[in-house]
Amino acid sequence: GKLTLVHLLPRLFDPSEGTIRIDGIDIRDVDPVELRDQIGIVTQEPLLFDDTVFENIRFGRPEASRDEIFEAARRALVTEFVEQFPDGYDTVVGEHGGRLSGGQRQRVTLARAILRDPAILILDEATSSIDASSEDKIHEVLREFVQSRTVLMITHLMAPSVLELVTRVVVMDSGRIIATGRHDDLLQSCPTYRQAYYARVHVETDAA
Repeated sequence: GKLTLVHLLPRLFDPSEGTIRIDGIDIRDVDPVELRDQIGIVTQEPLLFDDTVFENIRFGRPEASRDEIFEAARRALVTEFVEQFPDGYDTVVGEHGGRLSGGQRQRVTLARAILRDPAILILDEATSSIDASSEDKIHEVLREFVQSRTVLMITHLMAPSVLELVTRVVVMDSGRIIATGRHDDLLQSCPTYRQAYYARVHVETDAA
């Protein structure tokens, strides 16, 4: 349900009824190419090409300068691991990024999104394969990056570093939106959200 919902935004398919509007404009009245130019997506399973780390980041905005690409890589913490490779940014990542770990692939796709500088950013479990320490650092990056843009974050993670980024929570159950609101309000008003939140906190406490 969650992924289907966000796939409607870049018009991977259209709703069977109703409309989706951005700034009051029906997205079906916008050129799909122009619409998608305004959207950045970072997914749980990153899409990387069998090319270098540098070129995979540059794909977000092909006309970007080298300095802009390196800055996006730094902000997404790609620099922390890529400098350990003998070929650095010229390292070929392999088919689907198979020569990188899951966390490294997600950082590269996050750097690509930062370079793209989209008006709308979709994060689909975008830090699920990243270790806890790096995840906290990336959330710090996102705290700055999300300013003045719309961000849709699909996540089961309810850590404080995530909730600090969120201005509104949308709760879905069986493919339907059952509640929206701020975190504190939903803890009081939505049993489904409250149960999910405290169950997750309990799991994370046990893991720690």
